[in-house]
Amino acid sequence: MGVSKIEMILLMLVLCGIGVYVWWMREIPMSIDSKVWSGKLFTGRPDAVIKKGPWIIPVEFKSANHEEPMESHKVQLLCYCFLLEENGYNVPYGILRYRGKKFKIHWNSKAKRYLMKIAEEAIQSLSKNEPPLPLAENDNRCYKCPYRFICKQ
Repeated sequence: MGVSKIEMILLMLVLCGIGVYVWWMREIPMSIDSKVWSGKLFTGRPDAVIKKGPWIIPVEFKSANHEEPMESHKVQLLCYCFLLEENGYNVPYGILRYRGKKFKIHWNSKAKRYLMKIAEEAIQSLSKNEPPLPLAENDNRCYKCPYRFICKQ
């Protein structure tokens, strides 16, 4: 029992189709116009952007090594997803890369609502014209805070 010519042709078509799909879905580094990185709510620029099939994916590299993504890093990446989507790109997720680990942070309606909630809270806090509540004692983020000298008094 040999393989018929029709079966061989079908097999070749399937293999070619798989090859085309793999080629189409490869990750291609790309450059995005700098105007994309300033929107109505957010401004920023990821470390890299890749095209994978019909999608555009922001990538953020961090020099630290964490077992789980830090919340502030996830929010930063979600801002990049928002900016890309706001400019008409199809963004399914972003990639957060720590040394030795890679996390896919999904961009969907739930993530967008979460980001908008955080943005709204930040805008409300900044509009009060008074310092935010202190962070937990010995929080590493305090050294970058403009209120660090008056906050803990």
